[in-house]
Amino acid sequence: MKQRKTNVVLVTVAIFIGTFMTAIEGTIVSTAMPTIIGSLHGVHLMNWVFSIFLLTNAMATPIYGKLSDKIGRKPVFLIGLTVFVIGSLLSGLSQSMIMLIVFRAIQGIGAGAIMPVTFTIIADIYPFEKRAKMLGFNGSMWGIASVIAPLLGGFIVDQLSWHWIFFINVPLGLLTFGIVWFFLQEDRRQVRQPLDVRGTAWLLIALLALMYGFQAWQNLTRFGKL
Repeated sequence: MKQRKTNVVLVTVAIFIGTFMTAIEGTIVSTAMPTIIGSLHGVHLMNWVFSIFLLTNAMATPIYGKLSDKIGRKPVFLIGLTVFVIGSLLSGLSQSMIMLIVFRAIQGIGAGAIMPVTFTIIADIYPFEKRAKMLGFNGSMWGIASVIAPLLGGFIVDQLSWHWIFFINVPLGLLTFGIVWFFLQEDRRQVRQPLDVRGTAWLLIALLALMYGFQAWQNLTRFGKL
């Protein structure tokens, strides 16, 4: 039976969409934040909505990078994308700031797979002479997202509601999932490499403690206790 080949064009489009979704989620919330606070209240927790996504994203990235070497790029990318879409859906359904923060953390965990794995997939499917150019295009998605995010966020909040800044990721995520599932072909791999789970856990605890300390200090300053 002849093995199917990777459809490089479609997979590249899916990678760019995935990178753009994760990049824009870091900043699009800023435009919708006044509306979100008005709906969910909890202005003292506002900073966590931004920070928790970036924190869990950063913590998950090295874990997914190691897993992609152990079990393959495709399964890790699809797992991360699934977690990201679920986190996006739940974030849009949030009924309180605490719920939104928790679901944004889930969203960040999923997004942590997309950034490292998209770069490795590009390196796998493109020859050496084209690799640098495609990696540059993929990286440019972050710059494009930073420019478009405020405009897109304002448009969505004005025309729909703040919930849709998260819901919009669901159809895009499903489209990306389908393209990668059907059109990315790779050989199965099984590499035995240990994961530094303890080190990652301690780093997560340290950063959470640091963030909580800054948040507590900010609250004390705001209420005139310092």
